[in-house]
Amino acid sequence: MRRLLFHLLFWLAYFAFRGFIEYLWLHGSLKGFSETDYVVAAWLAALLEGLPEVLYAYYLTYRVWPRLEKGGVMRWWILVEALILLLSAIYMVRIIFYYIVADQIFKGLFPSSEHFEFRRFMAILFNFLATSGLMVAVKSIRQQLELKEKQKNLVKEKLETELKMLRSQINPHFLFNTLNNIYGLSIRNSDKAPEAVMKLSELLHFTLYRAGAATIALEEELQIIKDYISLEKLRYDERLEVKWEQHVDNPQQAITPLILLPLIENAFKHGAGNSRFQSFVHIKVSLEYGILYFNISNSFEKNEQEKVQKERIGLHNTRRQLELTYQEYELDIYQQDQVFSVELTINLNSYGTA
Repeated sequence: MRRLLFHLLFWLAYFAFRGFIEYLWLHGSLKGFSETDYVVAAWLAALLEGLPEVLYAYYLTYRVWPRLEKGGVMRWWILVEALILLLSAIYMVRIIFYYIVADQIFKGLFPSSEHFEFRRFMAILFNFLATSGLMVAVKSIRQQLELKEKQKNLVKEKLETELKMLRSQINPHFLFNTLNNIYGLSIRNSDKAPEAVMKLSELLHFTLYRAGAATIALEEELQIIKDYISLEKLRYDERLEVKWEQHVDNPQQAITPLILLPLIENAFKHGAGNSRFQSFVHIKVSLEYGILYFNISNSFEKNEQEKVQKERIGLHNTRRQLELTYQEYELDIYQQDQVFSVELTINLNSYGTA
């Protein structure tokens, strides 16, 4: 229906323009007509002479052009067919003009001429080529736009699929670490195990029902991080020092879910998780006018220094999520002595796949 409406509007505009040109030409060529006669004669002449051009334009656009694009031997036959029909259509226009337009509509006031007068033949040929060329051009442009839209949708679907895959990689890895924490508490018969199970329940609820959303409030993301840190602190007791600094001017600022959690996991896994001594994790979070600054630093032992870079899968995961969801961000990694730091700055207002 939409396509039919587009064709009707296109040809209405075409005949409106052609009728106007015909009207101007009649005013300068024929005398003795009233204003109403000029208007009626112009539109009737435009319609009758233009109809064969429209039919030929459809023939050329939907039969000839697609076959020419395919190539092959048959294209020469289709060109011959198109040429024969073009000459026939031109002759039909001359017949319509000679016996209907000039004789009936123009009331015999238009000077008579031969059917195949060369000058008029060339004028009609130009009209046919212009009409058909215009339609082919419009169709080609529309096809290109539809193709670009289709490609854009395919790219978008591919990016969305990849983003879901990245988030799905977080969940099993996250659950594995958390269950290890609870297992460590259980084998020690710690009375903190029930609290850990409750925290895990809250985290599971988030990963199942909220992590699939396009965006969540920043306060939700930070609360999940705090719950995760609580579980880690239950496991390491006094051996782990955790510092948290937070300055957020808008807790409801939208952020893509689980984009910060992999950085937290890495800090604990490669810091306290591989250390026999006192360890620390320091976290700073600030948000001002939509710009999020996130810094996390953790200690690690020397024997972990050679492995730390290649094992930090979460960093690659976070970087890829940033590429897929934000247009303005900066992710920097620093490693000095026995301290590993990650600094992340995101313009949360730049959300949206490019």
